[in-house]
Amino acid sequence: MNLNFPKKTGVALGAIAFLLGACGDINNSWEVKGGGYIKYKMGDEDSHTIELAREDVHVPNINRHYIQIQTRIEESKRGDQISIMVNEPQIGKALTPVGRANLNGRFQYVTWMREQFSPEAPLVPDNSTIKFDERSDSLWSADLDLYFKDCRSGSCSDSLPPLHLTGRLRYWVAEDDR
Repeated sequence: MNLNFPKKTGVALGAIAFLLGACGDINNSWEVKGGGYIKYKMGDEDSHTIELAREDVHVPNINRHYIQIQTRIEESKRGDQISIMVNEPQIGKALTPVGRANLNGRFQYVTWMREQFSPEAPLVPDNSTIKFDERSDSLWSADLDLYFKDCRSGSCSDSLPPLHLTGRLRYWVAEDDR
């Protein structure tokens, strides 16, 4: 049996095989399984990215009126961790994140940041905003402009200027959560 294909057929078969291989992970994408990232800068530093898994984000639903995001410290090369909560998220409005909340009868900081394995630095609510520009059943996107107390010395200091985080949040809601 002679299987000599013309060159064009061989190229076409190779291209098809390549495309099938490239599309093999399409069902593992953030758009399908959920996830995303926070890309941010601290002051004038270079930008950093922390990936978000499905379990890192809780979007509003029939029983919940807030969005809550908490990155995992092991996802950051620098040892950064970010926790953000926003009540009643709306499109196009500069919203102030919730700094403290009564959770299970105790006040806890719910928006905070750890920079390079430092203690949790609470939000400085003055001028801290999150502005959502995309919100659907499948995608949430927002610009971050947040200030946190400086806790890098091992304890938080009111005498030091706050740390300024600017960045972008993108999160795709898993198909099962829509």
